[in-house]
Amino acid sequence: MLLELVFALAILSIAIGAFMSLYASAEMSTRRASIEGNALTLVERQMEAYKALRFNDLKLSSATVPASTDVYVTDVPASVGSGFTNVLGGTATVAECTGTIDANSECASQRMTGPDGRSYRLDSYIRAYISSGSRQGRLITVAARLITNGVVSGVKAQASSAYDPANPPT
Repeated sequence: MLLELVFALAILSIAIGAFMSLYASAEMSTRRASIEGNALTLVERQMEAYKALRFNDLKLSSATVPASTDVYVTDVPASVGSGFTNVLGGTATVAECTGTIDANSECASQRMTGPDGRSYRLDSYIRAYISSGSRQGRLITVAARLITNGVVSGVKAQASSAYDPANPPT
């Protein structure tokens, strides 16, 4: 009788351990999906700000471009490519790009609070390219990174869109 009880308790403890591991894994997966979903919401909000502009107004403020040692330069999304050059000429200041809830189309890097209350950093890249013929187009990429205890993480969500002056976005 005692031996059967010991075996039953051993099997029960193994089953409970497996369920606890499954629960922890599911919670981590849900948290990661929540962060990515909230980051994507901010990226889409920023992309909508760009879609509302005329082609000639698609430019970033040089005052808001981070230093060359920042993740803005060292962890560039693949769609931007290495050795990129932003289209500059905007007038936004760093103060206008910090702690906002509204997307600012001239900020190369801005801090925003997501729908989940977490702090995110949105990095925008506006690169000129030659479209069909000799028309100049713009490739805009927005990447969202989570900020935890002042540390900026890798890209959690991103989106890119090409803008052609002859065929504006809808």
